[in-house]
Amino acid sequence: MTSSSRKASPRWLLEATCHAAHADGSAWHAQLELLRSVGFFDPSRDVWVVRIGALNTGALTALNTLYEAASRYCTQISFTPVAAPPGWQGPTFEGGELTQLVAAAADQGRRLGQLPAA
Repeated sequence: MTSSSRKASPRWLLEATCHAAHADGSAWHAQLELLRSVGFFDPSRDVWVVRIGALNTGALTALNTLYEAASRYCTQISFTPVAAPPGWQGPTFEGGELTQLVAAAADQGRRLGQLPAA
Protein backbone atom coordinates (compact mmCIF):
# COMPACT_ATOMS: atom_id res chain seq x y z
CA MET A 1 0.00 0.00 0.00
CA THR A 2 1.39 3.37 -0.96
CA SER A 3 1.21 6.42 1.23
CA SER A 4 -1.21 8.07 -1.17
CA SER A 5 -3.69 5.19 -0.90
CA ARG A 6 -3.52 5.36 2.91
CA LYS A 7 -4.38 9.06 2.77
CA ALA A 8 -7.25 8.62 0.34
CA SER A 9 -10.43 10.13 1.68
CA PRO A 10 -13.12 7.60 2.56
CA ARG A 11 -16.00 6.98 0.24
CA TRP A 12 -19.27 7.72 2.01
CA LEU A 13 -22.78 6.34 1.79
CA LEU A 14 -25.99 7.47 3.38
CA GLU A 15 -27.39 4.35 5.02
CA ALA A 16 -31.04 4.06 5.94
CA THR A 17 -31.89 1.42 8.51
CA CYS A 18 -35.53 0.44 8.56
CA HIS A 19 -37.37 -1.31 11.38
CA ALA A 20 -40.55 -2.80 9.95
CA ALA A 21 -43.63 -1.93 11.96
CA HIS A 22 -45.69 -4.82 13.29
CA ALA A 23 -48.75 -5.43 11.16
CA ASP A 24 -51.10 -8.27 10.37
CA GLY A 25 -51.36 -10.34 7.21
CA SER A 26 -51.36 -8.46 3.94
CA ALA A 27 -50.17 -5.16 5.48
CA TRP A 28 -47.05 -6.90 6.84
CA HIS A 29 -46.27 -8.50 3.48
CA ALA A 30 -46.93 -5.26 1.58
CA GLN A 31 -44.56 -3.37 3.90
CA LEU A 32 -41.83 -5.98 3.39
CA GLU A 33 -42.28 -5.92 -0.39
CA LEU A 34 -41.98 -2.14 -0.36
CA LEU A 35 -38.73 -2.28 1.64
CA ARG A 36 -37.40 -5.16 -0.47
CA SER A 37 -37.91 -3.04 -3.60
CA VAL A 38 -35.19 -0.59 -2.48
CA GLY A 39 -33.03 -2.43 0.05
CA PHE A 40 -31.96 -5.68 1.63
CA PHE A 41 -32.50 -7.36 4.97
CA ASP A 42 -29.51 -7.57 7.32
CA PRO A 43 -30.23 -10.45 9.69
CA SER A 44 -27.24 -9.63 11.92
CA ARG A 45 -28.85 -6.28 12.82
CA ASP A 46 -32.47 -7.35 12.22
CA VAL A 47 -33.11 -4.33 9.98
CA TRP A 48 -33.74 -3.50 6.36
CA VAL A 49 -30.90 -1.49 4.84
CA VAL A 50 -30.92 1.00 1.97
CA ARG A 51 -27.60 2.51 0.87
CA ILE A 52 -27.43 5.72 -1.13
CA GLY A 53 -24.17 6.95 -2.65
CA ALA A 54 -25.36 9.68 -5.01
CA LEU A 55 -28.27 12.07 -5.21
CA ASN A 56 -29.68 10.78 -8.46
CA THR A 57 -32.98 9.42 -9.77
CA GLY A 58 -32.43 6.07 -8.06
CA ALA A 59 -31.77 7.78 -4.72
CA LEU A 60 -34.89 9.93 -5.04
CA THR A 61 -36.94 6.84 -5.85
CA ALA A 62 -35.51 5.05 -2.81
CA LEU A 63 -36.18 8.05 -0.55
CA ASN A 64 -39.76 8.34 -1.80
CA THR A 65 -40.26 4.61 -1.20
CA LEU A 66 -38.91 4.96 2.35
CA TYR A 67 -41.21 7.91 2.93
CA GLU A 68 -44.14 5.81 1.68
CA ALA A 69 -43.22 2.96 4.05
CA ALA A 70 -42.99 5.36 7.00
CA SER A 71 -46.20 7.14 6.08
CA ARG A 72 -48.31 4.09 5.23
CA TYR A 73 -46.97 1.48 7.68
CA CYS A 74 -45.19 3.55 10.40
CA THR A 75 -41.89 1.93 9.47
CA GLN A 76 -39.12 3.46 11.62
CA ILE A 77 -36.31 4.78 9.43
CA SER A 78 -32.97 6.24 10.53
CA PHE A 79 -30.27 7.75 8.34
CA THR A 80 -26.58 7.46 9.18
CA PRO A 81 -23.48 8.34 7.17
CA VAL A 82 -21.21 5.30 6.83
CA ALA A 83 -17.96 4.54 5.06
CA ALA A 84 -18.54 2.43 1.97
CA PRO A 85 -17.91 -1.22 2.79
CA PRO A 86 -15.02 -3.00 1.06
CA GLY A 87 -16.08 -4.17 -2.36
CA TRP A 88 -18.91 -1.62 -2.68
CA GLN A 89 -19.44 -1.19 -6.41
CA GLY A 90 -22.08 1.52 -6.37
CA PRO A 91 -21.65 5.28 -6.37
CA THR A 92 -20.34 7.08 -3.29
CA PHE A 93 -20.18 10.62 -2.01
CA GLU A 94 -16.63 11.85 -2.53
CA GLY A 95 -15.46 15.43 -2.23
CA GLY A 96 -17.65 18.51 -2.06
CA GLU A 97 -19.79 20.00 0.67
CA LEU A 98 -22.04 16.97 1.14
CA THR A 99 -19.05 14.73 1.81
CA GLN A 100 -17.71 17.23 4.34
CA LEU A 101 -21.05 17.23 6.17
CA VAL A 102 -21.22 13.44 6.15
CA ALA A 103 -17.64 13.13 7.36
CA ALA A 104 -18.30 15.66 10.14
CA ALA A 105 -21.35 13.70 11.27
CA ALA A 106 -19.45 10.43 11.27
CA ASP A 107 -16.53 11.98 13.14
CA GLN A 108 -18.78 13.40 15.81
CA GLY A 109 -21.01 10.35 16.08
CA ARG A 110 -24.12 12.31 15.20
CA ARG A 111 -26.82 11.34 12.78
CA LEU A 112 -27.01 13.39 9.60
CA GLY A 113 -30.18 15.18 10.75
CA GLN A 114 -28.42 16.31 13.91
CA LEU A 115 -25.77 18.36 12.12
CA PRO A 116 -25.63 22.05 12.95
CA ALA A 117 -27.15 24.28 10.29
CA ALA A 118 -23.91 26.22 9.72
